[in-house]
Formats: sequence, C-alpha cells, structure tokens
Amino acid sequence: MNKTLSLLIGASLSLGGCASFIPDYERPIAPVETLWPVDESKMNITGAQVSPYSDWRQFVQSNNIQQVVNLALTNNRDVRIAVLNILKAEAQYGIQRSQLFPNIDLSAGASNQRLSENVNGGNSTIDRQYSVNLGITSYEIDFWGQISSLEKQALEQYLSTIEGRRNTQLTLISSVIEAYLNLTTTKSLLQLAKETLVSQQSSLTLTQKSFQNGVSSGLDVAQAKTTVATALKDVALFTSQVNVNINALNVLVGSPVPDHLLPRTGDLNTLSPVAVGLPSQVLLQRPDIIAAEHSLIAANANIGAARAAYFPTISLTATGGILSSAADDLFSGDSRSWVFSPALSLPIFNWGELDSQLDVAIADQQIALNQYEKTIQTAFQEVADALANQATLDDQLSAQQMLVDASGDSFRLSNLRFNEGVDDYFTVLDSQRSYYTAQQDLITTKLSKQLNLLTLYKVLGGGWVETDVPLPEKLTLPE
Repeated sequence: MNKTLSLLIGASLSLGGCASFIPDYERPIAPVETLWPVDESKMNITGAQVSPYSDWRQFVQSNNIQQVVNLALTNNRDVRIAVLNILKAEAQYGIQRSQLFPNIDLSAGASNQRLSENVNGGNSTIDRQYSVNLGITSYEIDFWGQISSLEKQALEQYLSTIEGRRNTQLTLISSVIEAYLNLTTTKSLLQLAKETLVSQQSSLTLTQKSFQNGVSSGLDVAQAKTTVATALKDVALFTSQVNVNINALNVLVGSPVPDHLLPRTGDLNTLSPVAVGLPSQVLLQRPDIIAAEHSLIAANANIGAARAAYFPTISLTATGGILSSAADDLFSGDSRSWVFSPALSLPIFNWGELDSQLDVAIADQQIALNQYEKTIQTAFQEVADALANQATLDDQLSAQQMLVDASGDSFRLSNLRFNEGVDDYFTVLDSQRSYYTAQQDLITTKLSKQLNLLTLYKVLGGGWVETDVPLPEKLTLPE
C-alpha cells in the first residue's frame, strides 16, 4: 500500500510544471535622459561628500537626530504596518506555493446502518464498516504551469512588499529629520523674536525718556510701541508653532520625544553634502522603483496563468488504507483497499470568460508597465529638481547673509542718527523692520538648504536599510 501510494505521489510531482506560458521578461528601457539636466559644476557643493547609498548616519551628523530616528523606526505605526504587510504577503506566498504539492491526509471512520424488513425481504440487518485511509484528494497536476505562474506572481508581490517596507522607512526617516529641522528653525525664530523684543523694549524706554525731555515727539513714541507690539506678536506666534512642531514630531516618532533629545536653537548645518551619480544608479537603488518592477514581473506571470486556463485541468485522488466490516478484522491482511481516481476537465464553451480573463491579465501588465515607467520618470524629476535647487541655494544663502549685514549696518546708523537728532524715528523703524526680516529670511534660507540636501539624499535612494527593524519570527495575538 505504501509503495503504491508513494509511486502515485511521485508520478504526480514529476508531471507538474511541464510547461509555462509566462511571457519572457526584459527590463524596460528607462524613459528618461542618461544625464541629469543640471551642470554639476554649478552646484557649489563644498565639504566632505557622502554617497547616497552609505549608512544614513554618515549623512546625519547630529547624534540627537539619530536617536530620534531610531525611536521612530521602532515605534512608528506606518513602519509596523509595513512589517505586517510583509508577513501577510509571505503567508500568502506560502499558501500559493503549497498548491504545487499534494496534501496528504489521514482519515478514519466508522459507518453503522440498519436496513429495515421492508427493504431487506422481511429481515432486518445491520451493516457496519470501519476504515483507515491515507492519501491525496483532488490534487491538480500543474501540467500547464498555471499554479507555478500564480506562485511566481505571489513571490513577486511578496518581494514588492519588502521594497514597500524599505520605502516606508525611507519616507519616515526623511520626515522625522525634516520635522526636527523645522522645529529647530522655529525655535531659532522664537529666540530671534525674543531678542528683538528685548531690544525694542529698550528702544521704547529711551524714546519715552526723550519725549519726556522734549527731544522726541509723541509720534516717535507711538512708532516705537508698534515695534514692541510686532515683536510680542511674533513671540506668541512662534511659541505656538514650536508646540505644534513638537506634536508633529511626536506623531512621527510614535511616542513622546524625550526633552533632552529635542533641538535647541543653534546651527542648522547637521547634514553632509551628497555625491551625485548617474541616473542608472538611482534606478538600481530606489525602493519604490524596485517595488514597481516586482509588481510588473508579477503581472507578467499572471498572463501565464491566464493562458494556461485554456488547457485541460488534470486532477487526481489516490488513497490507500484498510476497510473491514468488523473492527476486530480491520488490521488483518485481507482488509487492504485503495482508490485511484484521475479526472480531466477541458473547457469547451465558457462564453468568452477565459478570453476576458486573459484580456484583464494583459491590461494589468500594461498598467504595471506604465506605472513602472511613471515611477522612473517621477524619480528622475525629483532628483533633477533637487539638483536645480542645490545649484542656487549657496548663492541665495550668501546673498541673504550680505543683506543681513547691510541691514544691520543700516539699522545701527539710522539709530545713531536719530539719537543725534538728524533723522526722525520713522527711519529707525524702517531700518529695524528690514533688519529683522532679513534675519528671519536668513534662518529660513538655511533651513531650505538643509531640506534640499535631505530631499536629494532621499530621492537618490538613501542608505536607510542599515537600520532595518528585524521582522518577528512569528505573528502572535496580543494578550
């Protein structure tokens, strides 16, 4: 019995996968230029450059930011969902792969039936049967490669999910760094507003004394009060914005960020310059592009499954066991039994269902192809935009610093001329406003430079995988 069953199982496995109707796959040619549309010599990148594919901690110089990012990788819900999606896709792949092999089941049963006198010629009888069987039931032999095509589709979807997790991490780390830099900038603007408020309150006090001595006019006092009011308003505004930014950072991290890791006012230069390679490097590194290609290959494999549906389905049931009318004789030599039931199903009339299924599969493959190409084009545009901004941000920063210096000189000179009685306070007020605005713009320009570096590192692929959170070995329900 065991030998016969083993032969049947071996024959079914050897017949499986004899053909495949999956179209040959070749990676599509990238629908973008071979070079970036920016002259890199005009980018004015200085300092030690890091590769976009190296450990991201070489790119982020701030130890506090690194610790906050690590907290986010552990606690952020989007990352947890991405991990669960991988485990789900892995399980779905396991389900589909199991269809390639026959299920071997053990069954045992007993049947007792009483036949009435009216049925059995006036004599009632009791019919008993006892059985124990081992075998396979309704196993479909993958002769035309339909099941293996679906198995390949599930595998590619699983691989795409892995890249989706990498892309989620990439987006999360970028968002955390951006939120941290925004918070640092807002705190710097708040500190500037407080310093300006102190300065303007001192100017108001001096102007009021001058008015009492008959040197300044009531208009000068009123104008001095407007500068104090403006500074008070900005202090309140930036205080509120600091709290809002902290809330946003906490949501990204997935838990409250410890106070000692929150940024202080100070230098925004926490990111290293990025070395830029050719577009082909971007296509090989970006997880969203790799994920899109896996989805394309999966759609390609589904065409093979749709084509195989036109051919006959071959399935078999084979069991071997023991059968007896008495439990005492169940394991005797005369109780052996077996069943071998091959079946073939050939589609004849399906009213266009198979044709429509193939059309759907082809349409899905074309959609996946266009999505893959669009992902490449979007990636190319993102890098090109970041390079274009990088080429002018250093010039913007230098020009803004010159404006701050000039505005500061103008404010000091106008204030001196007012104290000497040469100019009225309106000139001082105008110079002060220009100087204050220039200082604010300098802070935000520094932020723009750092955020553009962050964007460039992200859109080039980023070295985020060095801090991958490991997958759990087994899913368990929470207690």
